[in-house]
Amino acid sequence: MILILTIYGRVSFLSMARHGDSCESRFRQNFKRKFDWCAFNSGMLLEGDGHGSAIALDHSFLDKSGTKTPGLDRYWSGYAGSVKRGLEILGFAQFRAGVSDARFLFAVQTLPLSTGGRTPFYLEHMKENRNNQTAKCLRAIFEHREQLLGISDILVGDCLFASHDFVTGAARLGFNVISRLRDDAVLQYLYNGPRMGGPGHPKELDGTVDIHDLRDDVFVRETVELDGQEAVLFSAVVKGKSLKRKIKVVVAELRCGDRKIRKILFSTDTGISASGIFLIYHSRFRIEFLYRDAKQNTGFEHWQSTDSDRLSFGYNASLSAVNVAREVSDRIHEATGRRLSVASVKRVLHNAPLYQHIREFIEGRKSGDLKNNNGLTEEIPSNLLFFGVRDSA
Repeated sequence: MILILTIYGRVSFLSMARHGDSCESRFRQNFKRKFDWCAFNSGMLLEGDGHGSAIALDHSFLDKSGTKTPGLDRYWSGYAGSVKRGLEILGFAQFRAGVSDARFLFAVQTLPLSTGGRTPFYLEHMKENRNNQTAKCLRAIFEHREQLLGISDILVGDCLFASHDFVTGAARLGFNVISRLRDDAVLQYLYNGPRMGGPGHPKELDGTVDIHDLRDDVFVRETVELDGQEAVLFSAVVKGKSLKRKIKVVVAELRCGDRKIRKILFSTDTGISASGIFLIYHSRFRIEFLYRDAKQNTGFEHWQSTDSDRLSFGYNASLSAVNVAREVSDRIHEATGRRLSVASVKRVLHNAPLYQHIREFIEGRKSGDLKNNNGLTEEIPSNLLFFGVRDSA
């Protein structure tokens, strides 16, 4: 991880060999090995537990040319707002509500899967197409189920994960889901009146919810402040028709310019407060900054190989390097009071071995492994260690 953070320019097996102490073929061979990235990154989690901590999952699109890269296909690119040819990564990250930070856990690449054999119990509700995006997400969650449950039982995603197939599969794996519904989603009031005698199924529903005309006897009004702006929340337990279950719905009224808009958030855990659901969903966007830092600083889009295992190792290494950089930033902040971005931490970790190289050259030392000397020691003058470094905005 430190080696990746010291490389300027493209990150590849060749550049790692130039800056490290191993040859290119050794890096290629080691990238073929299996590694538990979730366990590795679990040692750098944000402090906190309970409903304040959650797990965000989101896809990231990678531009890729050529024809031999595994998983190359047409995927949705949020940046371009259209479907493009390239690669797609599904990443998981731990975050806390109201905290402007997140920690990467692991990532899996979208690849064609074989669906032979017995259907897993968490996919039995899917009548067909058990190899789609939802099924692949649930398979990845199942593979790391115990580790994820040890962190949090709340999964947070965008509208893509607000489906019956995903919510039901996640529930069978022991997770609750927080996400956003479409503006035209059909919600139904629950009937809480007296039960009528006689044959037939008892009445369960009591009309359809109109998000612009909510019933005051059902929805509870609450006000929260976020980023200096006030948001009004209307919450109630209703039935989501598309999800086929009771959910805790939060209709958030936000100001957009001169007009007010309403968005529908939901949680399958009906015991979470409305403000908790709102803050958790709002904070999930921190996973996007992990992707941004990895693409800009740790070579997330640079890896090239025709082997899917090596690519998977590279993607996870780049995202894990962002975790390491943020941990180093926290330690530098504790020692010096300076808050550094990932790019600035990369500059510091580049200056440290450069100083060691120059000192060894001046002193005429010929022994010792200079390439491996990347430690931040107190003997390095601060004006040289922080040369070209600026504080985070």
